[in-house]
Amino acid sequence: MKIKVAVLSFLLLTGCHSVMVSAPESENPSTTVQENISMPDMQNIYMTKAYETAATRVTNKMLDDSADLYEIQPKPKLYIKQIVKTAPELPDGFYTAQRAVKDIVKGSGTFVVVDKMEDATYILETSVNQFNVANLPGIIMKQSLNNTADQPLRAWNIVIKQMAEDQSWQ
Repeated sequence: MKIKVAVLSFLLLTGCHSVMVSAPESENPSTTVQENISMPDMQNIYMTKAYETAATRVTNKMLDDSADLYEIQPKPKLYIKQIVKTAPELPDGFYTAQRAVKDIVKGSGTFVVVDKMEDATYILETSVNQFNVANLPGIIMKQSLNNTADQPLRAWNIVIKQMAEDQSWQ
């Protein structure tokens, strides 16, 4: 088992995407176990973190700038749309960004998050696009707070780029 973990760790570090693992017949002579283990795409891991970072920043900015809307009683209801990718060449991986937006809004106690758009007082729309900065990969995440007619009332943008030194997103 230690060898299996070491091999998987090595493959993750080297960027291998999939591997077939077989148990030696000497371990259990009656069966041979084969597992096809998918390795995560390293580019998608980096992009998932970038999307989450941008979503966190733009959502916090939205909450900071919208106090006048949610400091009323009863709390306004907010429907959070799925994040839209406006550049087809961007990799997938928005699930953590979507979860971050919902967690931040719910945790802030500012809006009541609802599951149906027709129940909402406001609609939060988020999109992401590619935005290269000085030959470094970057993204721009846009967020708009819309009325029930889905017309923007306020909007925010966050640009982050990948740092050349350590591939972190700033």
